Amino acid sequence: MAIEAPEPAEQPEPGDPCRCTETPHDRLQPHRELGMDQRYGQVSLLTCPECGQLWLRYHYEQEAFTASGRWYLGAIPAQQAPGMTAEQAKAILEGLSWYFYGGSFYDGRIGKACGPIW
Repeated sequence: MAIEAPEPAEQPEPGDPCRCTETPHDRLQPHRELGMDQRYGQVSLLTCPECGQLWLRYHYEQEAFTASGRWYLGAIPAQQAPGMTAEQAKAILEGLSWYFYGGSFYDGRIGKACGPIW
């Protein structure tokens, strides 16, 4: 009786975009916590385990208000990460050509946008 090898995990072809650029996924791994900015937004850096892309995540909510939670997630170059601070995060996201957004503020929808956040 022969034992079949499991199917290998599907990997993107060289030059193909990783699926992390198509839709945000929950497999992004923590890279570094940058803390909270003066607007009380929580800022962190995440890494895609499939392609190594760094992502800047900005999460903001006003706990006293229902449906105020929102997050923004933008791909950044690795060389931008070492000196980045929580205070710079909002401006960096707003300067990207696009970022993902979502949360209860957006009725649970996830989308892509550019420009000012919240």
